[in-house]
Amino acid sequence: MSTTSTVSPPPPPSTLAAASSSLAEKARSTSQLIEKTLLPPPFKSTHPSNPYPSNPSLTRLANLSAKLLQFNQHANTLGDCLTSAGSASGGGVADVLARTLDKALTRCHQGVEVVRGQVEWLGRDPGTEKEEVDGQVVDEYEDLLIAYSRLFIFGSQIVILDKKEQAEWMAKADVDKMINRAEESAKKVVLGKSILKQL
Repeated sequence: MSTTSTVSPPPPPSTLAAASSSLAEKARSTSQLIEKTLLPPPFKSTHPSNPYPSNPSLTRLANLSAKLLQFNQHANTLGDCLTSAGSASGGGVADVLARTLDKALTRCHQGVEVVRGQVEWLGRDPGTEKEEVDGQVVDEYEDLLIAYSRLFIFGSQIVILDKKEQAEWMAKADVDKMINRAEESAKKVVLGKSILKQL
């Protein structure tokens, strides 16, 4: 029996598009959760990039919320492009790209799930001092969002090409670096470290 027969076919574009939309929605709702449960209204006189000048932790949470919204846009765009690729005549998604996106979407979903869980936990305890938010952990969350945003932007750009060109792009060395960087960022986040500084 040949080994190739055991390799399952990659998911169709419609499945990948649905996963992209689900991930985008989770990022958007997590951003809303931060805004509603963790952030007091900023002072009107403050600069948008630093809405809580006397509280670095609240500024970190506000920036994380903004990054989640940016990520939401990139994941939604990927979903739209996948939908278009799946419905285009003669179009479609090259197997190597489909498998890469399938793994990336699954892995990133795990990471965003951890972020959401920590945000929910932080919001459930009104006695928690938000000043104790661990900046390094929040940086790891943002690294995850940035690394997967880059991968999804790349996917959005090449999925509109024909399958042969998609495969050629996927064979480039810097694509592996981008995929590996995203995976490394996910490894850190899925460890589930507390968003609060540990004493």
